[in-house]
Amino acid sequence: MNKQAVRIIQFVINSILTFVSFASAILVFLLLIPLAITALISFLVHNWSFFWNFLVIVAILTGVAFFIETLSFKLPEMFGKFFEEEKEDEKIYQEYENWFNEWYQKEYEKYQQKWQEQQNQQGYSTHYSAEDIIEKFEENLKVLGLDSSGELTLQTIKKAHRAKAKEFHPDKNSGKDTTADMQRVNAAKEYLDANLEYYLSKISKN
Repeated sequence: MNKQAVRIIQFVINSILTFVSFASAILVFLLLIPLAITALISFLVHNWSFFWNFLVIVAILTGVAFFIETLSFKLPEMFGKFFEEEKEDEKIYQEYENWFNEWYQKEYEKYQQKWQEQQNQQGYSTHYSAEDIIEKFEENLKVLGLDSSGELTLQTIKKAHRAKAKEFHPDKNSGKDTTADMQRVNAAKEYLDANLEYYLSKISKN
């Protein structure tokens, strides 16, 4: 008998047990009212024998309902042990864990690559020394006409960039291609904005 056929049998048995358990629970609930009436009558006639017999029946039905309910919950576990599904679950979990670790490693590598690219763009790459960054920063200051000894803020950089942009604007340079100049000015501003804090921290230490 294959696993699928056994699972069908399990489903049928489980359905029957669930129905019987449900029916027993309803029957016990319905018998509570007659039990209360029986207790009252027994109290009035001073004869408790019928009440105790009735109570035993209710207790047996309650026990049967509880047993069947427990069995219906335990049945899948019993069949699982029969098919050694615990080992299958461990295998599935191990495969998932391997997949997750592989996925996490790839995501981490992508993050590292993206972070390195950002650092390279901002000039913080480990390929550049502090001296290289400072030198390049001061070269870009000259592109915008700024002096390293003067006030250096994002606002002064923005103001200098705007002045240079006006200087190389096509309207003021008719007949002359200033595209390369504008690209150099824009690149200088971008570099200065990205590295201003780093530059000031290094200069202040010196």
